[in-house]
Amino acid sequence: MRPTVIDPKGGTHFTSKIFVVPHALDRAVEYFRIERSAAPMYVMDMLRKASLIDPHVIGEDGNPGRLFAYKRTAFVVALTEDTVITLYPQETAAKHVIEGVGKVLQRALKAAQRTEARELKRLAIRRAELNVKRAELELRLLCTNSTSVIRRVNEEITKIDAELAAIVNEEFEIKREKSTIAKGICAFIQ
Repeated sequence: MRPTVIDPKGGTHFTSKIFVVPHALDRAVEYFRIERSAAPMYVMDMLRKASLIDPHVIGEDGNPGRLFAYKRTAFVVALTEDTVITLYPQETAAKHVIEGVGKVLQRALKAAQRTEARELKRLAIRRAELNVKRAELELRLLCTNSTSVIRRVNEEITKIDAELAAIVNEEFEIKREKSTIAKGICAFIQ
């Protein structure tokens, strides 16, 4: 289980018995279309993987509880007991939360795009320098008859070819890293 940004201990809060009140079972059947008999285990399994969002929230009825979340499902658990009071899918957020997260995601993507552009330019310059050096060596190879010079030049060309191959791999890794960030952002788009 990977920790979340909000709760590094996510997925480790519940190790003992969890109770689920009938209201929460009704909501699980309603929202997740599961059999009533399977609902307690379903809710307990999800809650065991959940992250703590806030240790003290107040429900619509004014009752306090702890708020956990897992895969866009909110769980309200009693303050002092491991008892699920209710649960519900949480597909939307307040506008200011969405805007704040959007700004953070935009900054992360822009930073990744700038890093990608800077690194690709650096590699393109290095590739051009190596190509020039390789061309000079090939010209030298054509102009000489000395076997020792031919051997040294061929060794240098081999090194340059290896470095050019490494540049191709590095370019791929840089593009992959930015693509991973961009694809990850998709999880936050509603």
